[in-house]
Amino acid sequence: MLNQITIHGYCGKDPEKQIVQGQKGPFSKTTVSIGVGRDFGDGTDWFYCIFYGAKADAVEKWFRKGSQIIVRGRMESYKPKSDVQQRTAWCLSADGFDFCDRNTNADGSAARHDDPSIPATPDELDPDDVPF
Repeated sequence: MLNQITIHGYCGKDPEKQIVQGQKGPFSKTTVSIGVGRDFGDGTDWFYCIFYGAKADAVEKWFRKGSQIIVRGRMESYKPKSDVQQRTAWCLSADGFDFCDRNTNADGSAARHDDPSIPATPDELDPDDVPF
């Protein structure tokens, strides 16, 4: 059987990182809600996503409220501890993610990479470096 989902949406709030204790020691866990618009403006579906380990650290570092993201993973059910009615909730346990936003600074200007040989914008590309 296959349990795999891919979503493309926007972070509804800043990711929240925790350090949790596991059987093999402490590890990072980051949670974020991702809003995915329905076709033809019929509303938004919200996915509660959980990232672990190095992926959790990267999501917490690079994404903020309003950032676009593509998330791949599997849906998992759980019983919320505070739910009196004993409902079943669902989360997306993330296996991977991709960046979608254009790199920008807080003032909206194009961000520079640490490597000066990588152009920050397409205008900085040398046409001889493009393979087509």
